[in-house]
Amino acid sequence: MRVRRFAFWRWCPHPEHVKITRTRPTNRSWLPLVASALILSLLAVQGIQLWAPSSVSAINPNSYGAFPAVQPAVDTPSQTGSAPQLTSSVTTEHLTVQLVFPESADPGQTVTVSATTTARSKAKVVSLSIEIFSYVDKQLVRTASATVVKDKQVRSRDAWQTSLAVVVPTSAARGAMIGTVTEVWEETTTYYAPYYYAPYYWPYYPYYRPYPYNYTVYYCVYEPSYLVTQKSSQQTVPLMYVLATTPEYEKLRLQYDELLAKHSELSSKYDSLRADYDQTVAKYKQLQSDYNFATLELGNYKLYTYALLIVSAVLGIALLFVVFWKRRAIESPKK
Repeated sequence: MRVRRFAFWRWCPHPEHVKITRTRPTNRSWLPLVASALILSLLAVQGIQLWAPSSVSAINPNSYGAFPAVQPAVDTPSQTGSAPQLTSSVTTEHLTVQLVFPESADPGQTVTVSATTTARSKAKVVSLSIEIFSYVDKQLVRTASATVVKDKQVRSRDAWQTSLAVVVPTSAARGAMIGTVTEVWEETTTYYAPYYYAPYYWPYYPYYRPYPYNYTVYYCVYEPSYLVTQKSSQQTVPLMYVLATTPEYEKLRLQYDELLAKHSELSSKYDSLRADYDQTVAKYKQLQSDYNFATLELGNYKLYTYALLIVSAVLGIALLFVVFWKRRAIESPKK
């Protein structure tokens, strides 16, 4: 009797002529399957390690900036080298004086003022003097003086060279020093007084007796007169600037010193806080590094776990399929 099978893979036109040789499966037929599953799991783990994220670098917090530096005090500049030289010319009635002096000077400093004097015309000069004054306690105090020409008849283009050593008073006020050039000369004026009659006795010898006789002769007399007068001419010129301190400057300097002391105190506190901050940042970086490493390890463990679960599920399904297939293969001949 023919039995028709509905399954296409079990259908056979002549089942009675089919010879089936039944072979008993060995007890260790699952070993190759397990070995292949382990190989696949190892390959999956290696592939996941290539895609695993690297450790994330710690985000460095903002570091402390540099503490503001102290601005240097605006001290009175000292004349350490050759100061710039200035030139000023002064002209009197018959002379020209050219002064060369430094631009500025400090209280207590000694400076040199050079004077070149040149005659402009012919004259009888009684004296030519140069004086330098400075303000001390709101008064002009003479600090240096020199007489260039004294009782001399000068002619045009005569020249003299003079140097004055000026000591700036320690208590001098801030401001420019004052220089004066004074010329005193003589002027002679000639004039004639009105004439007058002067008697003059002259003997007269007449040709007839008695003789001699005396008579008076009057004549006009013109006597020239000379008038000598002295005149003077004085010119003033500003000289070097005295770099003295003022009350306002002293007040500001006192405030600056107080602020400087506070700045030093705050700077020391800042340095202490900065050291603590650097230590805290170092600990933070270490903890951040440990955290990143732990996060990386945890991520790798998660990937390994997921991979093992997937492989285990695949192996379980494969094992169930194999067991089911074997049971089906064993139960089929019995029917």
